[in-house]
Amino acid sequence: MIKLNFRRGGAYASKKAKNYLETIVTEDIQAVTVIRHAAIGDLVATRPFLIELKKYFPNAKIILSVIRSYMYGIPDDLIDAVHIIDKLDLENKKKKTSVFQRIKQIKELPKQDIIFDLTDSSLSLLIMQIAQPKLKVGYPYRWIRRMFYDIAILRSDFTFETMSMLHQLNILGANTKHYPLEYKLSDKTCNKNKPYIIYFAGASIEARCWGDNNFRELISLMLNKYPNHKHVVLKGIKEDEAFDEIYELFKDNPSVIHQDALPLDKIYEYLAEASLVIVGDTGLRNMALGVHVPTIGLIFAFGVSPLRYLPQVESHEVVYNSDFTKPSVEKVFDSTVKLMEKVYEEKV
Repeated sequence: MIKLNFRRGGAYASKKAKNYLETIVTEDIQAVTVIRHAAIGDLVATRPFLIELKKYFPNAKIILSVIRSYMYGIPDDLIDAVHIIDKLDLENKKKKTSVFQRIKQIKELPKQDIIFDLTDSSLSLLIMQIAQPKLKVGYPYRWIRRMFYDIAILRSDFTFETMSMLHQLNILGANTKHYPLEYKLSDKTCNKNKPYIIYFAGASIEARCWGDNNFRELISLMLNKYPNHKHVVLKGIKEDEAFDEIYELFKDNPSVIHQDALPLDKIYEYLAEASLVIVGDTGLRNMALGVHVPTIGLIFAFGVSPLRYLPQVESHEVVYNSDFTKPSVEKVFDSTVKLMEKVYEEKV
């Protein structure tokens, strides 16, 4: 049988959950759904959970529940099927779908042994109630939502989010691999023969962008500090992510490259061979984390703990101020130099 792993007060498990787990072993689990309604960065962060999930429940068919508008970068290689919910009308993207339409799509889910909720939204809770799996596991922020789950994990803002996901397996007895986390995205490593540093100035929303002027100043300092590296201003896939104003200052410098956005089948290897990726609050940082390239994260969203975005390994750093203001160019530059010296034994 599966034994729950937690001390009283550390998590919540209903009597129903305890009774159910006493009747099964991990090999008995045949059908598992994972709810992850989020964009590519969060989908990348989910990969270690999916890998460990398959290890712990080797006979389970894994379904990933997603939002249609957030299917870019879906981890097809780690799941058996996709369950799609439409939040926007397929014919009119400005119009939201009705509750009845969403319920109809939820009912398309087959019977499940376990559903893991990695989203904690009103929609994910609705899926839980309609699908009625044998076991509902989640990590709600608000204590009142605990009643919607059979097992609920306390969720911390001071732990890298992927670790919080893995806690949903740990409570069931899984001895999951922690650091380095396993993503299965690329086997490439830093290209020391032709080293380069990547700068990405985009963010999930405009208010979280560090700013073109800051990136220009930083690149100027980095060019002097690391003259043997190429310095790559990476474009994004959005219309406003060309970053021409950043590149304009360096267009005559052969050490600065204005790199077009790359498709998914190429971007992971390109990131993996970099010496460092400097990036703000965006999915690209999770993509870089997924290939284990050193990263500098620029986090200053008000009320959001930067530690939620920081894996506990020496090759990653988050630069932030305790009052949620933008970190200065000097602070980011100093943190970058320290990280480079820590990761690479020689002064590169």
